[in-house]
Amino acid sequence: MVGEAADTAELLSVVALCEPDVVVLVDAPTHSYADADELVHVDAAMVVVVADADAAADWIRCTRADVRAVVDSDDPEEELATAVRRAGDGTGYVSVGLSGSLLRWVRATLPRRLSVVPTHTPLTSRESEVLDLVRRGMANKEIARRLGLSEKTIKFHVSNVLAKAHMASRAQLIASAAGM
Repeated sequence: MVGEAADTAELLSVVALCEPDVVVLVDAPTHSYADADELVHVDAAMVVVVADADAAADWIRCTRADVRAVVDSDDPEEELATAVRRAGDGTGYVSVGLSGSLLRWVRATLPRRLSVVPTHTPLTSRESEVLDLVRRGMANKEIARRLGLSEKTIKFHVSNVLAKAHMASRAQLIASAAGM
């Protein structure tokens, strides 16, 4: 069976109606399927995401929806066929075209054994909350939505945390956050 949906709401309706074994999301979630959190409602179907390597953080967030396979949109059609088969049999699949992006993202989000420069000023409770969400790989926009604040306020808190930790980048902050 082949079906099509323009957005997450329509996708959920089609999945409920057709009960597919595998759902293939093309350009998800960076375009039509903007709310990856809603994809957790795609029950009983194995999900395959076709996305750009540049959007690694977006398709990695889809793992909350039990994504079983991820294929780069520039990969040959055979990669998609392999991904669908591997998702269907439950083994999972990440195409070669996306493996580098996946490794970079994992390296950036895992705590590292780095010495952390102690802060002279303790973090506020809000800064600690923002730090925890940054460490989970969330973008400022997502953090703002989750905390009910503006994106500008989140940028302010991230800047404060960076200054207090004597760090220059978000990547440094993520890598050393475990020690703060």
